[in-house]
Amino acid sequence: MSDVFTSWQKIIRGEANNLGWRSLEVEEGEEHRGEHVDENFTPILSLIHLSDLHICDAQSPARAENVDRFADPHNPISEMIGLVGSYRAQEILTAQTLESMVQTTNVIDTGLFSDRPIDAVVITGDVTDNAQANELDWYMTLLDGGELIPDSGDQSKWEGVAQTDPATYDRSYWNPEGTPEGCEDDYPRALYGFPAVKGLTDAVRKPFVATGTKHSWLATHGNHDALLQGTVPSDEVLLSVATGDKKIIELSPDLDLQEFVSKWSEVGPAAYPPLDGAATRPIESDPRRRFNQASDWAKIHLSCQHDGHGLTPENALHGTKYWFKDIGDTRLISLDTVNIHGGWQGSLDESQFHWLKRTLSDVAPKYFLLLSHHPLHTLYNDYTPQNMDRRVCVDELSTELLKHDRIIAWLAGHNHENEIRFIGDEDGFGFWHIMTSSLIDWPQQGRLVEIFENESHIAISTTLIDHQSPLSLDEAISNLDSPVNLAGISRILSANDWQRREGRFDLANMAGTSDDRNRFLWLRKQSRNVI
Repeated sequence: MSDVFTSWQKIIRGEANNLGWRSLEVEEGEEHRGEHVDENFTPILSLIHLSDLHICDAQSPARAENVDRFADPHNPISEMIGLVGSYRAQEILTAQTLESMVQTTNVIDTGLFSDRPIDAVVITGDVTDNAQANELDWYMTLLDGGELIPDSGDQSKWEGVAQTDPATYDRSYWNPEGTPEGCEDDYPRALYGFPAVKGLTDAVRKPFVATGTKHSWLATHGNHDALLQGTVPSDEVLLSVATGDKKIIELSPDLDLQEFVSKWSEVGPAAYPPLDGAATRPIESDPRRRFNQASDWAKIHLSCQHDGHGLTPENALHGTKYWFKDIGDTRLISLDTVNIHGGWQGSLDESQFHWLKRTLSDVAPKYFLLLSHHPLHTLYNDYTPQNMDRRVCVDELSTELLKHDRIIAWLAGHNHENEIRFIGDEDGFGFWHIMTSSLIDWPQQGRLVEIFENESHIAISTTLIDHQSPLSLDEAISNLDSPVNLAGISRILSANDWQRREGRFDLANMAGTSDDRNRFLWLRKQSRNVI
């Protein structure tokens, strides 16, 4: 049994104080639901599933934090806006959070219910936050190991939205350094109980040596890896913003917010906030903030000392991002569900759909396991510009997949929630769809997935993994030089997101129910039916 699980515990959000702030607490660990495997079962695959890393250049002028402010509960139009997701207090800590999770997964040598070594860490997309080249470089360094400087622009000072100069201070954002003289406390501290953590904006930019994962790891493409804020295709104008020397601080007063929000859409076409009439402040330009191009994804993954992390030279040649890899008798198929034409929900391009059908018709693999960023039920972004090939969406894809009796599971992310669904027909024939939460939003977990078989059944165990960082804010802030401590601060902040304290996006929903967390999932071999 791996050391991560020897002191079994479950991290929970404690009782809220008068401003809604919750500290983290520990309770007894959560047992696996369902019938367990016995000695008659053979382990055939052991994976660690991570998703939605969102490695973020939080100082980039191309980020749209100013749109997110309209979704704050105290904003009078928040109900019209809903959830935007282009600003989080903890987004300045994404590099350190991944470092902590890498260190945690390195302690895991085998599965929890068998001695089978970990076959791979599978990462299902949104490895970057704003599709920038420097974010992609940081992500590769964090996983492969080496010195990392999680900073951009002017490396002598913090240039993100948490400004301490009274001339650029904005109450809308969390300012960990405190309130400038003559200003009012920011809204996160005044209304929602957020703390001050002096020195944090310097600490998050300090170089550190990334440990690097000791396991083989595989990469799947996500919408934030290709689109600005996961939504908008790049162009020359937006490139000049990203690499330029001006940061937008206020949108034009003439902006029709309702019209704009309709274009900040889950289904394309999608539009960036209008630049005309916007107020700006100067920052240091940085060419490393350029946007990732179609061929960059495969080329960068192929350029390291490993095996391409699933990607192949053919991917680099054609700019594609879907691939397959055989581990024993199981074929992992990684899909690219990003609609590059815009919108944050997904779909498949038609040529990829034909490739998938050919791949599933191969008689060699005993089983198929799908990987994607978007879950099946979010594949409804059918937008294409005129005269472009159509997109393949959820209904057509479901029909095709249920023709194949060797698909046993599909791992995905995107919604930042722990969730497990059975995908099947009216007779119960199908496979398990396992979705794992992100490393930027609560509960910041990964998942251990183990697959077993005997003569008649397939069993899948899923076990959630917490990065091993301090749970106490006092302990976490006691050493701001430690990336692991900074990851602890990130998790505490994520547990208190003021936009996710109730309603549809309540943080309580993101952790999932007990059926979505530690559980055994079963299929009958002969008919591939759920039991």
